[in-house]
Amino acid sequence: MSGSALDTPMMRQYLAVKAQHPDAIVFYRMGDFYEMFLRDAELAAPLLDIALTTRDKGKPDAVPMCGVPVHAADQHLARLAALGHRVAICEQVEDARAAAGRRLVRREVVEVVTPGLVGDPDRLDAARELALVALWPGSELGLAVLDASTGELRATGVAAADGGVLPAAIREELRRLEPRELLLPRGAAELEAAVARELPDVVRTAIDPASYEPSTAPAHPDGLDPAAQDAPARAAAALLAYLGANQPFALAQVVRLRGYALGDAMQLDVSTQGHLELFRNGEDGSRARTLLERLDVTATPLGARRLARWLGSPLLDPPAIRRRQDAVAWLAERDRPRARLREALRPVRDLERLFAKVARPTATPRDLALLRASLEALPKVGASLAAPDEERLGADAAPRPDDLAPPEPQPELWQLLHEGLIDEPRPLPRGSRGALETGYIRGGFHAELDLLREAVRKGREWIAGLEASERERTGIAGLKIRHHPVHGYAIEVSKSQQRRVPDDYERRQTLANAERYTTPALREVEERVRGASSRAAALEREILEQLRRSALAHAVAIGAAADAVAHLDAVASLAEVARRDGWTRPVVDAGDRIEIRAGRHPVVEPLLRARSGEDFVANDTELDPSRRQLLVLTGPNMSGKSTYLRQVALIVLLAQMGSFVPAESAQIGVVDRVFTRIGASDRLARGESTFMVEMRETAEILARATPRSLIILDEIGRGTSTFDGLSIAWAVAEHLHDAPGLRARTLFATHYHELSDLAREKERVANAHFEAREWGDEVLFLRRLVPGSASRSYGIQVARLAGLPEVVLARAREILRNLEGGELDERGRPRLASSERAATAPAETAQLALFETSRARAERAVLAALRALDPERTTPLEALAVLADLSIRLRGEEA
Repeated sequence: MSGSALDTPMMRQYLAVKAQHPDAIVFYRMGDFYEMFLRDAELAAPLLDIALTTRDKGKPDAVPMCGVPVHAADQHLARLAALGHRVAICEQVEDARAAAGRRLVRREVVEVVTPGLVGDPDRLDAARELALVALWPGSELGLAVLDASTGELRATGVAAADGGVLPAAIREELRRLEPRELLLPRGAAELEAAVARELPDVVRTAIDPASYEPSTAPAHPDGLDPAAQDAPARAAAALLAYLGANQPFALAQVVRLRGYALGDAMQLDVSTQGHLELFRNGEDGSRARTLLERLDVTATPLGARRLARWLGSPLLDPPAIRRRQDAVAWLAERDRPRARLREALRPVRDLERLFAKVARPTATPRDLALLRASLEALPKVGASLAAPDEERLGADAAPRPDDLAPPEPQPELWQLLHEGLIDEPRPLPRGSRGALETGYIRGGFHAELDLLREAVRKGREWIAGLEASERERTGIAGLKIRHHPVHGYAIEVSKSQQRRVPDDYERRQTLANAERYTTPALREVEERVRGASSRAAALEREILEQLRRSALAHAVAIGAAADAVAHLDAVASLAEVARRDGWTRPVVDAGDRIEIRAGRHPVVEPLLRARSGEDFVANDTELDPSRRQLLVLTGPNMSGKSTYLRQVALIVLLAQMGSFVPAESAQIGVVDRVFTRIGASDRLARGESTFMVEMRETAEILARATPRSLIILDEIGRGTSTFDGLSIAWAVAEHLHDAPGLRARTLFATHYHELSDLAREKERVANAHFEAREWGDEVLFLRRLVPGSASRSYGIQVARLAGLPEVVLARAREILRNLEGGELDERGRPRLASSERAATAPAETAQLALFETSRARAERAVLAALRALDPERTTPLEALAVLADLSIRLRGEEA
């Protein structure tokens, strides 16, 4: 290896670092760049779209390499982490001058960025949690979640008997959390296989099972007993161990472990979230036109994240819901306090993620200044809720609810940061803390620093005055004092004036048109200035580190303040929307009725008004397990069935998250789960067709629904043949009605009009439809829900609106008349072709009839009898007898 490109001190140092982190891409700091070598470079270059070059180019053993500027590293780190890679950041941990006499500056890995442990939190979506999850298998499966960007740590457990190695409740929670990275104990092959099947795209990291021991965790936040052996505590310990191994500085912000149970809040599975478009729309996956966008008028990232959490986990406890409603109502009814509060919240930054930056050793003065600004705003938040005297004396005055507690100010930390830092520290790029960046500590804060600054100032003043005195002494009018970052201060004289240079000038540097000199006096003053500057810079870094550690000592208090701000902001956002749009306070109780008067879709209503100026048509809803458990909805395409289904589900979710709702009134008996099966989608990567996805989701609903659930079904069975689909839809509806102890409140929209006959056979089934009116070939959708079943679907009229060619529409009408008229061919099948266009279809076996009820069979028999009747040979008396018989047969079926 002697003489090889790899056999250099620098490459030996790099290879030693790489050996410690073989599964990570190493960012090796060299000056203003992070360099990557060998296989790391070949892997990273195409991913980051940067040039791949070589070290010792032209040699047979040239080393592949690439690099990124230090100031732009965060965006590249985020990209690699998003693609599932780990990155070890190897920094210079000493000043180059301290390494004088040695060939290499000492370097160490200071941080490892992983998919679940990102670097710069500024690049994250403020409204979304960044989930790193750990699982611990056993008789109880433990699950813990850490958002390292905020320090939020929580854990839960589920009995494995509830579903094998990966219980259904844990599967749902994992899908809902959408973890960026998932930790598993090494050797848990069965669990890893189950996770791989459920979440094939999530990065799975196997770690030493010893990491799951709470007693050896690198930190023990409040709530984690070192002696604990339960599964949730073990999973939490694994997260702390992983954080401590990769980003040990971040442990300072994890101050509490919060236990939770999956039954504490309504669990919304991913399918339901998608069908209802809570966080992403179904069109492009963005936040636009979602319920979260509709609700989110928060003033801070803290509030946006809290609001998203409330929406994803609605409450189940009516008293807790009422407490949140009380807070929303108090603010919604008081415009001035609400406006003051929202204005006071705006200066508060994302305290959680800002504190995460402060916890990093690379924290900059600007990070601390932003923390200071947020702390300064906290007293104003509390003051905004203290009503002036004229408001307190109002006739409708009421005490502020306990759920609107203001954040506790942190005057000591604010005062320290105010006295220690200048008003506007300039931003510093990543990795610049080691450089001689000075001037961010406020004058008067540290006596020694002030003396050093004074020495530097006086030295520079003397040097600045030297130019004038030397011009006068030497008679050289063009003499100038110059400064070079390497060579320091010098007296510069042009070549034409060389004869006037005094004998005491010492040549320092030769330029093309000038010479530069120094003198013993200048050299002495320069050394004093340089020494004082160096010491001042080092002292500023020491002071900044002291300020940073003082801030870390307030981690618990800052976390509590962040929690209070997030809560206030989320409540204020709900109050603002309720007041602005005229929403009303729902009654949420422990009963089982859902009664909504004049309900409206919270997202569609404003979009409709903005696009066309139309008012949204409000509709009522009544579901009662004792008498009106299952509502079968029929009606034309485009009439509003799907909108109505989503509208009811969204009003229930809004009510249970503590929000007001778009309705004249609403009474909601607490719903434990909202299940939805709406729309068409496939999972081709898993080999699942649209119909298979539909059936899987339906099966999950039937398996997990309870008497307190709300089930929303739209067009069950449409992904297969008419006969199969109708059979499945009927059987599903029957099961939801008949299954012992179920009686889940259900809305069932369908184009199978035959399902309306369920209301004749099942006591808790009712029919409703959306009205439409025909005018020639036109159809007018009234969007109004009325009792009873629809007679037609108006599919051809909708096809006409969509722009199908007239020749196709005409042929469709002809086929429809044949089908509706019962015109059969010689084999007894519906005649699709007209008599002039007889089809020559193959005579394969076909299903001969639709899913028929007894009434349908009677109607078919009556129609056949009428066809067989010959008016020319039937006397009036015989005709009357036949008519009476047919009438009796039809009335008998209706009875």
